[in-house]
Amino acid sequence: MISFKLDADAIELDEWGPPEELAAVTLEGKPIMYGIKLYNSGNGQILSGIYEVTKGKFKVIYPFHEHATVLSGKVTLTDKEGNSVTYGPGDSWFCHQGEVVTWDVKDRLRKTFFVVTVDQFGSIPPERIVQSVSRVVG
Repeated sequence: MISFKLDADAIELDEWGPPEELAAVTLEGKPIMYGIKLYNSGNGQILSGIYEVTKGKFKVIYPFHEHATVLSGKVTLTDKEGNSVTYGPGDSWFCHQGEVVTWDVKDRLRKTFFVVTVDQFGSIPPERIVQSVSRVVG
Protein backbone atom coordinates (compact mmCIF):
# COMPACT_ATOMS: atom_id res chain seq x y z
CA MET A 1 0.00 0.00 0.00
CA ILE A 2 1.15 3.50 -0.78
CA SER A 3 -0.16 6.07 1.69
CA PHE A 4 -0.23 9.80 1.09
CA LYS A 5 -1.27 11.75 4.18
CA LEU A 6 -0.46 15.33 3.50
CA ASP A 7 -1.71 18.85 3.46
CA ALA A 8 -2.46 19.00 -0.25
CA ASP A 9 -2.93 22.79 -0.17
CA ALA A 10 0.64 23.21 1.13
CA ILE A 11 2.30 21.23 -1.67
CA GLU A 12 4.14 23.37 -4.19
CA LEU A 13 3.13 22.50 -7.74
CA ASP A 14 5.05 22.81 -11.01
CA GLU A 15 3.67 24.95 -13.82
CA TRP A 16 2.32 22.74 -16.62
CA GLY A 17 1.21 25.55 -18.94
CA PRO A 18 -2.14 26.27 -20.60
CA PRO A 19 -4.79 23.56 -21.17
CA GLU A 20 -3.54 23.27 -24.75
CA GLU A 21 -0.71 21.17 -23.26
CA LEU A 22 -3.39 18.46 -22.84
CA ALA A 23 -4.75 19.11 -26.34
CA ALA A 24 -7.60 21.23 -24.92
CA VAL A 25 -9.04 24.38 -26.48
CA THR A 26 -9.36 27.48 -24.29
CA LEU A 27 -12.79 29.11 -24.66
CA GLU A 28 -12.55 31.93 -22.07
CA GLY A 29 -9.81 33.52 -19.99
CA LYS A 30 -6.18 32.45 -19.77
CA PRO A 31 -6.18 29.36 -17.54
CA ILE A 32 -2.82 27.97 -16.45
CA MET A 33 -2.35 24.42 -15.16
CA TYR A 34 -0.10 23.35 -12.29
CA GLY A 35 0.57 19.92 -10.91
CA ILE A 36 2.74 17.28 -9.36
CA LYS A 37 2.85 13.56 -10.03
CA LEU A 38 2.90 11.59 -6.78
CA TYR A 39 2.87 8.14 -8.40
CA ASN A 40 3.95 6.87 -11.82
CA SER A 41 3.75 3.19 -12.74
CA GLY A 42 7.02 3.58 -14.61
CA ASN A 43 5.50 2.98 -18.02
CA GLY A 44 3.19 6.00 -17.85
CA GLN A 45 0.04 3.87 -17.93
CA ILE A 46 -1.00 4.78 -14.38
CA LEU A 47 -0.40 8.19 -12.81
CA SER A 48 -1.69 9.99 -9.75
CA GLY A 49 -1.04 13.36 -8.22
CA ILE A 50 -2.39 16.83 -7.62
CA TYR A 51 -3.61 19.15 -10.38
CA GLU A 52 -4.55 22.81 -10.18
CA VAL A 53 -5.90 25.22 -12.78
CA THR A 54 -6.66 28.93 -12.66
CA LYS A 55 -9.88 30.64 -13.72
CA GLY A 56 -11.03 29.99 -17.26
CA LYS A 57 -13.11 27.82 -19.55
CA PHE A 58 -11.75 25.11 -21.85
CA LYS A 59 -12.87 22.04 -23.76
CA VAL A 60 -10.90 18.80 -23.70
CA ILE A 61 -11.18 15.37 -25.26
CA TYR A 62 -9.97 13.23 -22.37
CA PRO A 63 -6.66 11.59 -23.38
CA PHE A 64 -6.98 9.09 -20.50
CA HIS A 65 -9.46 7.61 -18.02
CA GLU A 66 -9.55 9.78 -14.89
CA HIS A 67 -10.93 9.66 -11.37
CA ALA A 68 -10.66 13.03 -9.62
CA THR A 69 -11.60 14.50 -6.24
CA VAL A 70 -11.80 18.25 -5.63
CA LEU A 71 -9.64 19.55 -2.78
CA SER A 72 -10.45 23.26 -3.13
CA GLY A 73 -12.34 25.55 -5.48
CA LYS A 74 -15.23 24.71 -7.79
CA VAL A 75 -15.61 23.57 -11.38
CA THR A 76 -18.61 22.98 -13.61
CA LEU A 77 -18.10 20.10 -16.04
CA THR A 78 -20.36 19.87 -19.10
CA ASP A 79 -20.47 16.82 -21.36
CA LYS A 80 -21.08 16.90 -25.12
CA GLU A 81 -24.85 16.40 -24.57
CA GLY A 82 -24.98 19.58 -22.46
CA ASN A 83 -25.33 17.87 -19.06
CA SER A 84 -23.60 19.99 -16.39
CA VAL A 85 -22.54 19.22 -12.83
CA THR A 86 -20.76 21.59 -10.44
CA TYR A 87 -18.16 20.01 -8.15
CA GLY A 88 -16.67 21.42 -4.94
CA PRO A 89 -14.39 20.18 -2.15
CA GLY A 90 -14.90 16.47 -1.46
CA ASP A 91 -16.81 15.83 -4.70
CA SER A 92 -15.50 13.27 -7.20
CA TRP A 93 -16.04 12.27 -10.84
CA PHE A 94 -14.85 9.72 -13.37
CA CYS A 95 -14.32 10.45 -17.07
CA HIS A 96 -13.61 7.87 -19.75
CA GLN A 97 -10.84 8.29 -22.28
CA GLY A 98 -12.27 10.03 -25.37
CA GLU A 99 -15.06 11.90 -23.54
CA VAL A 100 -15.53 15.53 -24.59
CA VAL A 101 -15.84 17.73 -21.49
CA THR A 102 -15.99 21.50 -21.06
CA TRP A 103 -14.43 22.80 -17.85
CA ASP A 104 -15.69 26.10 -16.40
CA VAL A 105 -13.42 27.14 -13.52
CA LYS A 106 -14.72 30.24 -11.71
CA ASP A 107 -11.65 30.51 -9.48
CA ARG A 108 -8.57 28.41 -8.81
CA LEU A 109 -9.36 24.68 -8.64
CA ARG A 110 -7.19 22.02 -6.95
CA LYS A 111 -7.92 18.29 -7.22
CA THR A 112 -6.33 14.91 -6.88
CA PHE A 113 -6.17 12.73 -9.97
CA PHE A 114 -5.75 9.06 -10.79
CA VAL A 115 -5.37 8.40 -14.50
CA VAL A 116 -5.05 5.28 -16.61
CA THR A 117 -3.78 5.69 -20.15
CA VAL A 118 -4.55 2.20 -21.47
CA ASP A 119 -8.08 1.32 -22.51
CA GLN A 120 -9.13 -2.00 -21.02
CA PHE A 121 -12.40 -0.86 -19.46
CA GLY A 122 -14.49 -1.64 -22.54
CA SER A 123 -13.81 -5.37 -22.15
CA ILE A 124 -15.37 -5.63 -18.68
CA PRO A 125 -19.17 -5.99 -18.75
CA PRO A 126 -20.87 -3.57 -16.30
CA GLU A 127 -22.64 -6.45 -14.53
CA ARG A 128 -19.24 -8.00 -13.67
CA ILE A 129 -18.10 -4.71 -12.16
CA VAL A 130 -21.28 -4.51 -10.03
CA GLN A 131 -20.82 -8.13 -8.92
CA SER A 132 -17.18 -7.49 -7.98
CA VAL A 133 -18.03 -4.35 -6.01
CA SER A 134 -20.88 -6.19 -4.25
CA ARG A 135 -18.47 -8.92 -3.12
CA VAL A 136 -16.00 -6.37 -1.76
CA VAL A 137 -18.46 -4.13 0.10
CA GLY A 138 -20.87 -6.85 1.14
